[in-house]
Amino acid sequence: MTTPTARPPHEHAVWLINSIEEGITGMFTLPNGQTRNVDGPTAVGILTVRSNLAIASALVAVAEALRGEQR
Repeated sequence: MTTPTARPPHEHAVWLINSIEEGITGMFTLPNGQTRNVDGPTAVGILTVRSNLAIASALVAVAEALRGEQR
């Protein structure tokens, strides 16, 4: 079992976004780099998660910009 890593909230958000994206890529990419055929519902799920990750990434970018203005 791995030891949990303590991160500040901002770093954790970035880590979580990257971790989920890596997992999604592994779901539909074969070890040789070719894409795997997925069924319709799976493709819709992947697109939904990627869309949510894009929104989360934008919110993190806005938070970084706001945090930079306060310094």
